[in-house]
Amino acid sequence: MVPSKVIRIDNEVWAELQRRAVPLEDNPNSVLRRVLGLAAKEPSTNDLGRNDMDSRLVKLINMVGESDGRYLEVRPNKSGYFGMLTDKGKVFGYVYTQQRRLKVEIGKDLAEKAGMHGWEKESLKDDWFNSGHSVYWFIPDGDENAYYRVANHLKKMRN
Repeated sequence: MVPSKVIRIDNEVWAELQRRAVPLEDNPNSVLRRVLGLAAKEPSTNDLGRNDMDSRLVKLINMVGESDGRYLEVRPNKSGYFGMLTDKGKVFGYVYTQQRRLKVEIGKDLAEKAGMHGWEKESLKDDWFNSGHSVYWFIPDGDENAYYRVANHLKKMRN
């Protein structure tokens, strides 16, 4: 897998990329490929170098980065789930690819700080955050609203 590069662009360039983007299809890389006349790659899994990831997880990653180009970074675990990383590279939660849905898990305290209360969550007694509780959010396949809500909350938590 080729590592991605970080580039900085000004607001005017960002606005032009957004203007040229096809909603729910493009990311900054695919827009630039089209503008530069480079051959299109298969769906965004290739655009971002995530060839082996479940397409639902790639969709969530892309939705997190759509507004500001700061895509959610994930690290695969040997057990088959993915750790979600903060901007500083620390794991703040987990994503599990399950049959007919994604399951997103974070510490209850972090969830509450991000403004997540009572939506599709289950509290547990034990968790990986040593806060006493974890909360889960389920994103059913095809539920665009659930993807959108979770992506917006994950944007807040990765800082």
